Amino acid sequence: MSHIEKNIYIPKELTHYHTSLSHSAEQAAILNPVKQPSFLHESKFAGLPFLTNKMEHPKDNQNRYMLFLAQLNFAEIQLDHPFPQDGILQFYIPQQCYEKEKFHSECRYFKVQYIPYQGHYNEFIHDFTYLEDVNFSSFPIQQEMKLIPKSQFEPVSAMDYRLNNYFKPEIMDAPITLDDRSFQDVYLESYLAAEHKIGGYPYFIHQDFRKTSPYLQHYDTLLLQIVSNDEQNIMWGDSGIISFFINSEKLAQCDFSDIYFHVEEY
Repeated sequence: MSHIEKNIYIPKELTHYHTSLSHSAEQAAILNPVKQPSFLHESKFAGLPFLTNKMEHPKDNQNRYMLFLAQLNFAEIQLDHPFPQDGILQFYIPQQCYEKEKFHSECRYFKVQYIPYQGHYNEFIHDFTYLEDVNFSSFPIQQEMKLIPKSQFEPVSAMDYRLNNYFKPEIMDAPITLDDRSFQDVYLESYLAAEHKIGGYPYFIHQDFRKTSPYLQHYDTLLLQIVSNDEQNIMWGDSGIISFFINSEKLAQCDFSDIYFHVEEY
């Protein structure tokens, strides 16, 4: 592996393309879930959310409590503009989302809410008995896990529609190794991007849903990606992936009112 600008690691088979890889590089935070309890204000998957005394737990359109999917404390994550430098971002999905929408690419009902940092996290709800009757049996994350973020730069991922901005389509099938593996074969092995992450480039099982739609290309920033993982007891349907996308300009303004929630399965 070689080491170049922006701390990108490149397999020896792709060193010839280091300039294009470097130009495509974007910041990302890889999220490592660890099976240990977390404080209410910390970054986590599942568990219990941080809610101030002036807030209420989000409900869906049927007035049922939504399921707490993930929480990002940006003070822990250390990503640069357009990401916030502090504050807490939370993701909720409805109890019926998994049951009704698991075979669809978009779930209409979800909640993303941002809690600006107020200088402390002292005044918060600590009584969650109201969730005792909530059904978590189909929830994709079966236990609370604290998130340990690691910031890095990463090149455009193999399935992102912007790959063609940096590499000509005609080189994809060209053999570049002694055993005749193609450029595309090596790229898929090296930059699949199938990790839990914030920022950087997304992973897709089939294809980038934004590829042929200028409207959907408006959602140019990956806000959160969660991939199925047996060892971590994370499973969406048949080894699926769930992702939240946002426009970078709205992200810079901490405007989380326009989010695209993408669900994909094998």
